[in-house]
Amino acid sequence: MSSTTTTTTCLERESIFLAVRRVDFFLLGCIVLAALIGLCFIASAVRGMPETGGSAGYLARQALFLCMGLTILAGLQRVHYLAILRHAPLLYLFGLLLLCGVLGTRPINGARSWFNLYFFKLEPSELMKPILILTLAHYLMYRDSYKKLTGLGVPLVLAFVPMLLVLKQPALGMALVYAPVVFVMLFAAGARLWHLGLTVLAGGTSMLWMWAEVLKDYQKRRVLAWLNPEEYRLSEAWQLLRSETGIGYGGFWGKGWGQSDQQGLNFLPERHTDFIFAVVAEEGGFILAALLLLLVLLAALSGLGIASRTREPAGRLIAVGCVTVLCTQVLINASVALGLMPTTGLPFPFVSYGGSSVISGFICLGLLISVGREREPVLAKEDFA
Repeated sequence: MSSTTTTTTCLERESIFLAVRRVDFFLLGCIVLAALIGLCFIASAVRGMPETGGSAGYLARQALFLCMGLTILAGLQRVHYLAILRHAPLLYLFGLLLLCGVLGTRPINGARSWFNLYFFKLEPSELMKPILILTLAHYLMYRDSYKKLTGLGVPLVLAFVPMLLVLKQPALGMALVYAPVVFVMLFAAGARLWHLGLTVLAGGTSMLWMWAEVLKDYQKRRVLAWLNPEEYRLSEAWQLLRSETGIGYGGFWGKGWGQSDQQGLNFLPERHTDFIFAVVAEEGGFILAALLLLLVLLAALSGLGIASRTREPAGRLIAVGCVTVLCTQVLINASVALGLMPTTGLPFPFVSYGGSSVISGFICLGLLISVGREREPVLAKEDFA
C-alpha cells in the first residue's frame, strides 16, 4: 500500500472519529431512552388487541420503526445540513404534493391523512414538519425583510399553505404544531416582538372564522366536550375522562406494568398512540411520567444549547425549529391526556406507536445533531437577536 493511500485512509478514519466525537450523545441518549420507555408501554397498551398480529405485531413494527429512524439519523450525519438546505424549495414542493395527494385517498377514521403502504401508513403532515423547518431556515437565513411587518408575509404564507392542507384532512392537532414553529423561528431570526404580537392577535381573531367555516362538527363537539365533559361523558368526552381517571389511579408510584384498567376492558381508545402518556402515568405513576417529561426537557435544553453555540444563521434556525416541534407536540399531547386541552389526536414524539411520527422525529433529531456536529467557523453578517 502506498504512503498516499495510507495517509488518505488515516485522514478518513480521523475524520470519522472526530465526527462521532462531536455527536451530542446526551441529546441522543435522552431521546432513545424515551423511545424505549414508549416501546415498553406500547407492549402493555396493545395486550389483547387482535389487529396486525396482536401485541407481538405492534411491538415488532414499533421496533422496526425505531430502527428505521436511527438509520435515517445516521445517514443524515454523513451529509452536511447546508447541503440538504439547498434543496429546501424542492422538498417544500414535494411535501405540498404529498399533502394534496393524500386528500384523494380513502378516509380512515373520518380523515384523509395517510397513504397506505401496507407495512405502515405514511402521514405526509408528519414529514412536512422537518421540511417546513428547512424551508423557513432557507428563506430567513440571510434576509432582513422579516424585521418589517410587511416582510412577515412570505414566511407566514409558507407555513399557512401546509397548515390549510392539513386542516382539510382534517388534522387540527398537527396544524397546531406548525404555527409555533414559524413564530419561534421568526423570533430567533430577529423579527420584532410587537410585529409577531400583531400576527398572533390576527390569528386569534381568525379562530372565529375557523369555528364557523373550517372545523368539522365532531371537532366542535370535542371542544364543547372539553368545556362541559359531563354532558358528553358517553361520547366525545369518553377518552378525555378515561385518560384523567387512569392518570388519577396511577398515583405516585403507579399500578405496575400491565396492571392498567384501561386495557382489559378496552376503556381507553387509541391508548397506544394518542393516549400513551395516560398509560405511562397510570402504570408507571407520577414518577415515570415525570421522568418521561424530564427526558424531553433535557433534550430540549440540549437542543437550545446547540442553537446558542451555532454561529451559522441557518443552522441556528434549524436547531430552534426542531426544538420547537418537539416541545409543542409533547405539550399538546400531555395536555390532552391531562384534560387541559380538547382531544386533538396528536402522538407523543418517539413514544407513541406509529411509523410516520417516529421517522419524522428522527429526521428532526438528525438535523439537530448535524447542526451541533458541524462546528467549523462560518462568517455570519451578525448574531441573532
